[in-house]
Amino acid sequence: MSFRVTRARHASLLLCLLVLLSACAVVRAPEHTRIALFAPFEGRYREIGYNALYAARLALADAHNESVDLLAVDSGGTEAAHHAKALAQDPLVMAAIVLGYDSTSADALQAFGDIPVLVVGDWGAKPIGDHVYILSNPQIDQQITAPSRISVIDAATLPSLIVGNDVFALEGFAKLRTSLDGVTVLSSGTLPDADFTQRYKAGDQFAPEPGLLATLTYTATSKAVSALSAGSRTAARNFLVADFSNGYQKDAQIHRYRYVNGSLTEDVSTNDIVK
Repeated sequence: MSFRVTRARHASLLLCLLVLLSACAVVRAPEHTRIALFAPFEGRYREIGYNALYAARLALADAHNESVDLLAVDSGGTEAAHHAKALAQDPLVMAAIVLGYDSTSADALQAFGDIPVLVVGDWGAKPIGDHVYILSNPQIDQQITAPSRISVIDAATLPSLIVGNDVFALEGFAKLRTSLDGVTVLSSGTLPDADFTQRYKAGDQFAPEPGLLATLTYTATSKAVSALSAGSRTAARNFLVADFSNGYQKDAQIHRYRYVNGSLTEDVSTNDIVK
């Protein structure tokens, strides 16, 4: 009888210990954090959002960090500042990746508060405050001949021999344009190689053909995931500072592209002039 009681007590103690350990594991489990992808997902510029979406997903998958979630949010056009302010009030959002005109307006960037914001591409945006980091070379705006914040519709009507920014690399621009001859695009983004394209499109059957913004978004997402390991918004901003100077990515290049048979092709013969 004593032996049975002792074994019963041991089993009971072991069960209690397992329950306590399980409870501790639940309490100590890391809370999921979020990276917001803030871009147009509706309307004329929706290709910007979807080109970035699958690139961000790929970067997260490659990072193998299951504690970070991607939160895709439509910038909402003229309501972009209100949407950004709402994201700033979500304590789980530790960083934001933004693309497009409305997403990068001065009001929207300011509305993010203390969230570190990584701007993908050149939209004529400026690094407002110490929380905005632009993945583009600032000299692009000095070298383009088109307005830096021109709509895709107006861009399509400009005369030939025009030099533009990332807007001129959009499919929407190419479809609206009568002739792509004489159009030059300056961007810090690079064309996806075959491996990137295959892995990007393998993520979803509806994934579009990746462009310059896809590779830049992948880079931005990778930087954001690394920054989140710092543990707070402030720490994440401090982590990112090392890669940026005056709000712009230190090693951002300027690549020159032209349209050949309707497709963007890098003009390597002149890139050494504009870097």
